Amino acid sequence: MRITKTTLTPSRLELVRPLKTARATYTRREGCLVQLVDEEGRIGQGEAMPLVEFGTESLNVCQQVLQGHFRRLDGQSLVDSLDAIEEAFALPTGGLGQGRGLRLRPTEEIPHAPAADHAVEMALLDLLAQRRGIPLCRLLDRAARPEVWVNALLTAEAPGELAEEARKAVAEGYKTVKMKVAGRPLDEDEARVRAVRQAVGPEVNIRLDANGGWSETEAVHAVDRLGWYGLELCEQPVPPQELRALWRLQRRAPFPLAADEALASPEAIPVLLGAAGGMPAARAFVLKPMVLGGLLPALMFARQAASLGLEAFVTSALDGVVSRAGAAHLAAALPSGRLASGLGVGSLFVREEPEVHPFQPLQGRIRLPEAPGLGLAP
Repeated sequence: MRITKTTLTPSRLELVRPLKTARATYTRREGCLVQLVDEEGRIGQGEAMPLVEFGTESLNVCQQVLQGHFRRLDGQSLVDSLDAIEEAFALPTGGLGQGRGLRLRPTEEIPHAPAADHAVEMALLDLLAQRRGIPLCRLLDRAARPEVWVNALLTAEAPGELAEEARKAVAEGYKTVKMKVAGRPLDEDEARVRAVRQAVGPEVNIRLDANGGWSETEAVHAVDRLGWYGLELCEQPVPPQELRALWRLQRRAPFPLAADEALASPEAIPVLLGAAGGMPAARAFVLKPMVLGGLLPALMFARQAASLGLEAFVTSALDGVVSRAGAAHLAAALPSGRLASGLGVGSLFVREEPEVHPFQPLQGRIRLPEAPGLGLAP
């Protein structure tokens, strides 16, 4: 493929109400929409919505790196293959001019910018899938599933409001609900979890996300007390850099723990997976393509985890619809679809662009479009 035009458009999403996590309270998300046009007029789409707290670059750095990627892409040809796209983002090991295709990272001086890489990689994958006439999920894996289960993210603070929100989600067909914990007294979190369990009954999965907000001691108390409520799993209970604490906590917890923010650090990954014959630090992994630098790195990690008998699932980082479309295709291509993905967040925003699109959950599922590429109109 040859890239004939590149476009960068600022984007901003306002949340219906503030979303509080253990790390911060969010009222809006800002980023950039990317479009790449090939020599036959096809349009590939990508999105960058950096989130520094989760391990990405700042918005300013993201925009700078995107412009650099565009300069290197302009008028250049790229082999129509997944390998060529993956290699374009690889850091060089033996210098340039080796005849191995386009490199978007010509030197190691370019800042670490996973959100920028994610946007351009997705646009290239969208183009490649369109050129082959297949949905993006089947470009990633021929045996991709036609639909993915998603969880409902509960955003209320008070137990009564959380319970009502959970009942509404279950009535809409969701089988898994997720709530944010930590950043408040454990008594309050227990009251909130209890209210949700009483509201949804024993058959619905309850997933917690602490966003690394507990110390190891606090997490031990939380695991002991909240484990009584039949939890499906808890995402990132301790700070991401405390890998040994996560390892110890997983040995104690009566439910799986999932590493999330910890994956943003490449050097942590061997420890998380149990390198050198050790036990993995977690039993599941949260894949945020925006944080991991794209769909291909996320898929590679999921396959590595699956080879060890570990689960992985995809979530957004409060991204826009373009990012969530790519993430849904990735979720359909994962080795296992047992755990619901966290992609049903469109209703959290004041206004969706576009208002109607094929990646809105229905009955707790997203049905992947059969159209080539992302299946999302520009």
